[in-house]
Amino acid sequence: MTTAVSAQYGPGGRYGPGSGGNYGPGGDDDDDNDYFGSPSQSFINSRKKIIVAHGVLAALAFILFFPLGAILVRLGSFRGMWLIHGLFQLFAYLVYIAAFGIGVWMVNSIPVANLLHSYHPIIGIVVFVLLFFQPILGFVHHLKFKKYNRRTVWSYGHLWLGRVVITLGMINGGLGLLLARDAPAFTGFAPSKGQIVAYGVVAGIMWMLWVAAAVVGERRRARARKDVEGSPPPYTKEIYAHRISDSD
Repeated sequence: MTTAVSAQYGPGGRYGPGSGGNYGPGGDDDDDNDYFGSPSQSFINSRKKIIVAHGVLAALAFILFFPLGAILVRLGSFRGMWLIHGLFQLFAYLVYIAAFGIGVWMVNSIPVANLLHSYHPIIGIVVFVLLFFQPILGFVHHLKFKKYNRRTVWSYGHLWLGRVVITLGMINGGLGLLLARDAPAFTGFAPSKGQIVAYGVVAGIMWMLWVAAAVVGERRRARARKDVEGSPPPYTKEIYAHRISDSD
């Protein structure tokens, strides 16, 4: 009988029902997320902090840092603006890398939630991959703009990729909050309806401010280009001044 119990539940029936073993309720590893038992309060609190950190970092990246960096380069006009813009966006990218790393940990540590079957992590991965190309496109855009003094295909690639990625990131934040509310694995520390609404309001306001700044920036650019094209070149002014002096 002892041999049969040992074969089924381990030595001495240690992992069997009611045995108090490592993987049963009340086992030695009750501080962890036990398979047969329920997680302890300390483990739940730790998981909650990690999930909140993921959400906060990703939200800061996409509804604050990335849009502010884009607004800054559209409305600012001082020397070295492109460098400040690049550093600001690079900082936002690092913040998102940290959020993405936590998200990868969540996928690996909460397998029962089937997180990869939902839209949120899939879009997060797509955004992460696309963001990798953004600083490269931005640097090439800067070099080409200095050389030709106009936008090139690299410029439009940088602009539109940024617009698509930031918008996707904002939307994905809302999807993440809905996932945390509905997934059974997050029961007990899901966001409230008020928090979800607050995120939507802040993200919507920031998105509209960002779009408004883009429109203002494009109008300024078009007006400046029109002024340059409408004014005579420098050599024409010099010839005209020379003729005036000769007639005197």
